[in-house]
Amino acid sequence: MPARSRHLGNSQEGVTEMEKGKYCVSSPKITIKAVDENDPWNADWEIFLNKEDVKIGKLNFAGEKALGTVPLYMELEKQYRNKGYGTEAAIMIVDWLFHFPNVYEVSCEVDRENDKGVKSLRKAGFVNRDGEGGGKMVHYSITKQKTSWTGLYLFLGIAIGLVLGIILQHAIAGMIAGVVIGVSIGLSLDVKANKAREKITGKHLK
Repeated sequence: MPARSRHLGNSQEGVTEMEKGKYCVSSPKITIKAVDENDPWNADWEIFLNKEDVKIGKLNFAGEKALGTVPLYMELEKQYRNKGYGTEAAIMIVDWLFHFPNVYEVSCEVDRENDKGVKSLRKAGFVNRDGEGGGKMVHYSITKQKTSWTGLYLFLGIAIGLVLGIILQHAIAGMIAGVVIGVSIGLSLDVKANKAREKITGKHLK
């Protein structure tokens, strides 16, 4: 599928895991599932209210394509707007999309005068990329958080340092060695992940 290859790159890792879920995500309140599981990147996804088992809206990934970025369009039936369903649906589908290793940003265009739509996107974590100026349509997007292996391996290094301190019978030396090992591994993993992200998106991470 062309859309998949553009968004996800050549690697199929992650795609298989998502396919096992039959392109469906759910919460206690709502369920979102693809109408056509054979072409989920171009087909509509329907949003259902679990309690009433009724369709309340739809979403799709139509729009201008860019490497590492998935465009999102979502619309709810009028009677189900301003009830928090739009925000919840946006959070759920973004979380699902970010499970793909080569998806780093989800973008959405919204009418500047659509206060409810803007409020819903902001609650879901989307940020206005156009500022206060611009035309009628405003570009909002949400980006995947950068990896934080350094922090994780720092704590692992401390644990290693405690063990080394006991073995070497020198707590300070063991702790220093453990922290250096942990931070070094974490930094190398973060640098590798950031380079892979920049290669796909073409955007330099600060």
